[in-house]
Amino acid sequence: MYKLKKLWIILIASLIILLLWIPTIPGIISEEIRQIYLTYSNIIRALTIIMIGMIIIETIASAIMMKLSYLGREAYIVRNIIIVGGYIIIGFILLTIFETTGTGTMAGATVTGLVVGLGLQPIIANLFAGLIILGTGFMKPGTRIKIAGGIPLSPVVFPAYKVFSKDEHIPTLRGTIIEVGLMHTKILSDDGELVKISNNMALNSSIVFEEKSEPKIVRVRYEFPIKYDPEIVLSMLKEELNKNFSDCKIYLEEQSDKTYYIVIVIAEAPPHIKVREFRSEILKQIIKVHRNLEQRIKE
Repeated sequence: MYKLKKLWIILIASLIILLLWIPTIPGIISEEIRQIYLTYSNIIRALTIIMIGMIIIETIASAIMMKLSYLGREAYIVRNIIIVGGYIIIGFILLTIFETTGTGTMAGATVTGLVVGLGLQPIIANLFAGLIILGTGFMKPGTRIKIAGGIPLSPVVFPAYKVFSKDEHIPTLRGTIIEVGLMHTKILSDDGELVKISNNMALNSSIVFEEKSEPKIVRVRYEFPIKYDPEIVLSMLKEELNKNFSDCKIYLEEQSDKTYYIVIVIAEAPPHIKVREFRSEILKQIIKVHRNLEQRIKE
């Protein structure tokens, strides 16, 4: 589908170029009409450069997409940068065709920049934020993230009774990055919703990257009555925990008061298990040991 679309763009651009230059050939139309048509030569050249530029940019972008197909969705990031850069170059070429002087360009750019900059401030902010995100690569498709700070779907504003309305508000967005564009970033939330946030918001928000491949150290502290022999407690904990967990380190940390001492268990959570679930499982085993000790004393 994408190759067919590219072929149609090239064919249409080529046909426009052909139609633009056919009237300039002597004998095709009357000489009087041809001379009038040639007075618009700058416009003809400008349109031709735009058409040729579109063909070149599309061809280069497609070739790079094929070379970087192994990157998946990240290949579109490179394609967007090439397209933006290509059209900027075409813009400078068009200025030279119309023989725009440096002074006139600067004066026009100053006035235009003030008007356009004020009117398009949110768009420009998103564009530059997108270029920073794409350039640094700190947000990539496929990465799990958590964005804090509140992302309103329907902003809750005055009057005060709107606080109790049904307008949705996401205090924390957690999900997987699907696509990073020049203006917006698409995130598939854990609830299954596709959320599109502006790049400026993504750049200014607090982002937590949930990399599952990184090891997570879990520490669990637990109090035992001083009537239990620490040697027996540590031995039973090692025996019980080593059945379900590997590389658990168990230490007698400190005495909390005259009747209790604290044991600490240090373990590394596997990459595919959440820290809270892993900690809960360790705590279950420690409580089980505690109950077994109580049962021994009663017997």
